[in-house]
Amino acid sequence: MNEENNQNEELEFNKRNREDYEKLMKESSTNKDIYWDKNNPVVKAILLFIGLVIIIGSIYYIVKYMNH
Repeated sequence: MNEENNQNEELEFNKRNREDYEKLMKESSTNKDIYWDKNNPVVKAILLFIGLVIIIGSIYYIVKYMNH
């Protein structure tokens, strides 16, 4: 009986801590923390730039390797 009571107390303790943690995270977040909008033109420009760097860099090293 005592062991079962301890387990129930632990479960309630963990549940309260989890609820407090989730409440704290929700209160401390801002609208910008949720996600980056993939339709945002700034995000599209950044992703396009990164993609171009990857593609151009890959092509450069492939051509350099083939000519060697």
